Amino acid sequence: MKIFYETSYLKQTDIDQLIIRFPDIEFTCDDQNTKGVTAILAMPGYLSNDNLDRYRDLRWIQVLTAGYDQLDLKYIKSRNIILTNAKDVFSIQIAEDVFSKILYFNRNLAVHHEHMKQSIWKHEPVLYEIDQSTIGILGTGSIGLEIAKRMKAFNTTILGYRKTQVILPDFNHIYSDAQGLEEIYQKSDILIICLPLTEQTYHLIDKKAFSMMKPNVIVINVARGEIIDQNALIEALKTKQIRAAGLDVTTPEPLPKKNDLWKFEQVLITPHNASASPYVRKRLIHAVSDAIYLYINQLEFNNRII
Repeated sequence: MKIFYETSYLKQTDIDQLIIRFPDIEFTCDDQNTKGVTAILAMPGYLSNDNLDRYRDLRWIQVLTAGYDQLDLKYIKSRNIILTNAKDVFSIQIAEDVFSKILYFNRNLAVHHEHMKQSIWKHEPVLYEIDQSTIGILGTGSIGLEIAKRMKAFNTTILGYRKTQVILPDFNHIYSDAQGLEEIYQKSDILIICLPLTEQTYHLIDKKAFSMMKPNVIVINVARGEIIDQNALIEALKTKQIRAAGLDVTTPEPLPKKNDLWKFEQVLITPHNASASPYVRKRLIHAVSDAIYLYINQLEFNNRII
């Protein structure tokens, strides 16, 4: 078996670990010699149709990110290529990031930070707690599951939204239809978006969705900026239809300096950095190694997209 790996993220020390576990596999980073390559380990940017056209023996793609919206899924499916993602690699740190954004607003951390700069000792009112809140989590994959696991410790009611109806740990209820989604909008004190970007989820959170939400809701987006209609979000913030927004993703990225989102005190923006962690590389190599094992032994993937 011959596997091509892209070097924009994977380094030789990473590949050395794979070689030790799989000494019979040929690992190559030479993309000029594509003959015989049956698997690719790469970031989404490398996986254009033009690039993939050169790999005529390709049978499996392991994308090195959780997101795969840049990929042409129809093309990949038409060639009967298996596609897997790195869905479990980023979940823990993204879940932690979600809580950092919620607590930033609930505990008035921005105000206290400004007071520190001026050596001001001043009590500020705290009007919200996570305890007893209703939490809406749109997307119940590995990220949503990690958020729910931690959120349960805060004595919350957790509502989930996904394409299919299943029973999941830590969720009080799972919805999979439009009526259920509206119920999540109406009941949530904190709404967390961790859905993949698809044709169905593009601008899912629009003007109508914001109009259903509680005025005290915090909206957290750690998925893709395009899932929210950003103009509708700006209007909802201006009219105080929602309390706050914690955004790790925007449209476009980077967010232009003149964009109105920068101007709101009730917005916290981070630069698509929720997945940052000192343990990312270790988790990724472990996940890739396990995926190779599953592939060569013809076992079922738990991260298969196609």
